Amino acid sequence: MLEILAFGRMSEPNIAATGLSLWRGSGKIGRIKVDKVRMNAEELAAQRIAAIRRSGLLDKAGNEQFGHLTEHVRAALDVPVAIISIVDEHRQVFAGHCGLPEPWAARGETPITHSFCQHVVATNDVLTIEDARLNDLVRDNMAIDDLGVVAYLGVPIRLPDGQLIGALAAIDTQPHLWTARDRLTLETLAKVVEKQIEVGVSELMYRSLFRDMQEGYYVASAVRDATGDIVDIRFEDINPAFQRLTGMIPDTVLGATLSQIAPDVLDDMMPAYRSVFDLGEPIVHLNQANEIGGKWFENRIRRIGADRIASVFSDVTARKLAEERLQKSEAHWRGLFEQLEEGFILGELIRDADGHVIDWRYIEVNRAWGELVGIAPSSAVGRTVHEVFHGSEDAWIPAFAAVVSSDEPLIFVREVGTTGRWYEGHAQPLDAERFVVLFVEVTARLKLEAELREQQRQLSTIIDTMPVGVLLAEAPTGRIILQNERSQQLLGRDATAAQSVDEYDIFVATHHDGSPFDPQHYPLARIMARECDSATVEVLYHRPDGSKTWISIVGEAIKDLSGDLSGAVVAVTDISDRKMVEAEKELINREMAHRLKNMLAMVQAIATQTLRPVTEQAHVRTFEKRLHALSRAHDVLLHDNHDSAPIQAIMATTLESLAPADRVDLRGPRTIVGPKGALSLALLLHELGTNAVKYGALSNEHGRVAIDWFIDGKGVERALHMTWQETDGPIVTPPERKGFGTKLLRMGLAGAGGVDVDYAPTGLVVKMTALLTQLQQTE
Repeated sequence: MLEILAFGRMSEPNIAATGLSLWRGSGKIGRIKVDKVRMNAEELAAQRIAAIRRSGLLDKAGNEQFGHLTEHVRAALDVPVAIISIVDEHRQVFAGHCGLPEPWAARGETPITHSFCQHVVATNDVLTIEDARLNDLVRDNMAIDDLGVVAYLGVPIRLPDGQLIGALAAIDTQPHLWTARDRLTLETLAKVVEKQIEVGVSELMYRSLFRDMQEGYYVASAVRDATGDIVDIRFEDINPAFQRLTGMIPDTVLGATLSQIAPDVLDDMMPAYRSVFDLGEPIVHLNQANEIGGKWFENRIRRIGADRIASVFSDVTARKLAEERLQKSEAHWRGLFEQLEEGFILGELIRDADGHVIDWRYIEVNRAWGELVGIAPSSAVGRTVHEVFHGSEDAWIPAFAAVVSSDEPLIFVREVGTTGRWYEGHAQPLDAERFVVLFVEVTARLKLEAELREQQRQLSTIIDTMPVGVLLAEAPTGRIILQNERSQQLLGRDATAAQSVDEYDIFVATHHDGSPFDPQHYPLARIMARECDSATVEVLYHRPDGSKTWISIVGEAIKDLSGDLSGAVVAVTDISDRKMVEAEKELINREMAHRLKNMLAMVQAIATQTLRPVTEQAHVRTFEKRLHALSRAHDVLLHDNHDSAPIQAIMATTLESLAPADRVDLRGPRTIVGPKGALSLALLLHELGTNAVKYGALSNEHGRVAIDWFIDGKGVERALHMTWQETDGPIVTPPERKGFGTKLLRMGLAGAGGVDVDYAPTGLVVKMTALLTQLQQTE
């Protein structure tokens, strides 16, 4: 059997409404049974409220957490108000908002009587309201009068564990016809909000662990002298255990240096700190602090930045005293020695005539040593490491020699090459010539960790990078146990609800001729019936929301080592575009458009290679940006059809890479232009925008650009008049020379002039005129 653990979500209202419950048996999640566990709406609501309160999201209202995300919503959907609402039983708290009227903006919350988002939570679904005053669900909601809410679009947002907590919403103060693109945009931004919430909740969890840990913890930065040498550290953060272990209160520690709070340990600790700063390797350092009662501390220090370290330390005074007592009592030491489950080595260095360490000898090893390395202890005692391992473990000699010479402990994870086994241990100097080692074998653990990392990498690759929908089902039932996000988008439902092949009828589809498609003919069903090992089908799929899309389903059987069927996987691809191309017979136009885009990419690649030796790379980059402007205009043409594009879309797409949308005003009637006009307009706007960023209104923080256009005239004389005007920028002066950009600008919208350029000191003004017949040509 294919065993893959899948996690799914189930909304609170849906469970409550159906009276469903869960039961568990034999280590597997069973079918939902009504008569096993009763879970009512009140219990679910209590769980949801508890999860919200644990998350800490109700503790911070207003724009403090996610206000910047609501700005994106307002800009993307062109609405005056956007909110991130966390809904509890009595109120909604705004984790982020923009555009709210007072006093609600200052309060950062409203009573539940003013909440539309409560209905998103209640239904666990998107709520679309074009005119609240005419909607039976919300027509009496007090937000209509008090907050001016007329139109509303809200999507659910959840905690990392799947708990529904509120909504991301776009609000208009007048009736608004929401589009499918508006909904997709808001759902995409909701995922960003959920990711930010996940980071915040994770930060709260780790901060709690930081407060509650028993070991002391501190973060410190390096203090350097005039020559750049590290001479001290300055404490930036400490946990509560720091005060408990040292007796030092945070007010005296934070911002202070080590020499200020504990000068006697400075000379002892600084070599360890310098080693960590210089080498970047973590270190364990043992020190005694006479200033706080002679306590001994074990410090595990690691670098967390170029000039910052973090250290976890514990009071090991008791252990240190025990070690001293152990040295005085051979009998006690021997008893402990033999009881250890960790391997133990007492070693002695061997030096040549010049005093250089060339080997070391086993003075004593314990029972666990023999079990861990597979060698009888009696065959090792008195012999050198070269003799025991036949000279293949040279790395251990300088490592333990350094422990003795530096009088510093060593934590290691290494492989003994002759055995192929990995060990993790702690080496400690004993005296000028001897050392002790405690170690355990970690071969299995490291192998398992490597396998888990590889599995995680593979799973992450499948889920995160595949552009197609993926479903995984187990045999023989056909129960769908895994689906990726893309498949959920394509199918519009949770596919894991299908617990067997018999429940595949939830996926409704039709053939080309409109006749119903038999669910038993899906690739998964055919594979589970052992009809085939692979299958492909193309159907017109009917989503639960009523929309339809053409999809291709490709299935493959998964078999175990014995050849038995253990499961199946299918790839689901949206082929609506291909079907549309076939239906509308526009293959030639689409192929030409595709080749034009490839040609632009090829021109750029050739130009890049050709102009690589050119020393004035600024011209090369300018050329590349002009190609990108053409490409973006071409993308706009491809969006709806291949013959024309709205002028607003061309402007927005061309300028979005040059300036924030809130610094550019686009004002004018909806106007359609053809391919030639679109590309010409894109190049002109790119030149003007680049000039504004470098020298004009967009080169500072306050300048703005306004693009206004109107149409006048009749018949073939109808003309487009467009004005580019910059304000609040630096003082404008005419250019000293005229480059290609100036020449391009003089050619105008249709390549025939009609351009008036005014280098007014208060801001550049460019007026352009062209006949609509020229701009709307499709050839």
